Amino acid sequence: MSKNKSIFEKWGFIELKDEYKEKLEEMDENEMIDDSFLEQIAAMSEDSDGIEEKLDKFIESYEKNKLLSIDDIYRNANLVKDTRDSIFIADVFLKTLPENLPIDLKKESVLNILKVSSIVPEDLMTDAYERVDALNTVMEDTVQKTEEIVEKNTAAIRDLERRIEDLKNVIEERKKFQNTQNTSIEYEIQKVISIVDFIKPKK
Repeated sequence: MSKNKSIFEKWGFIELKDEYKEKLEEMDENEMIDDSFLEQIAAMSEDSDGIEEKLDKFIESYEKNKLLSIDDIYRNANLVKDTRDSIFIADVFLKTLPENLPIDLKKESVLNILKVSSIVPEDLMTDAYERVDALNTVMEDTVQKTEEIVEKNTAAIRDLERRIEDLKNVIEERKKFQNTQNTSIEYEIQKVISIVDFIKPKK
């Protein structure tokens, strides 16, 4: 898809709400939409309700399958990474110490640096727990959605497999029907020909 102009300029989506425009631009940048989808939306341009209904479903599907980075997860939980008030500041201080320093001395040194910097360790611990909670929430939500998708599609596969078996049976039954019908007709043809041969005058 051409990136020289926005999808709204390309397809004329002038009347869409800002929330749709922002999400479509984001999906366009991530190469999550293509011209075929936009053509469907453009064809519905006279029906704003129809467009919004289709976009709602499309965006919902996109959100469910959007891969979140760790920064995305923290941002959505209002937890900004690499700030003075985050748990990561302790790691920054730790990395400034000599590697061969004993672990207990490292811990004491980091705590002293935090104290001198007027940073309360308990606040960092709270930040850490909030981050773990945010990460676990996304992980659990991902597992749940995956289970739902797997269950739904597994059921669909079973239905299709049953349908395939039904169609195979229809084919087999039709072949049997054809064989029975043709055998009967061929027998009758031979019978008629035999009678014709019997009564046909000899030359």
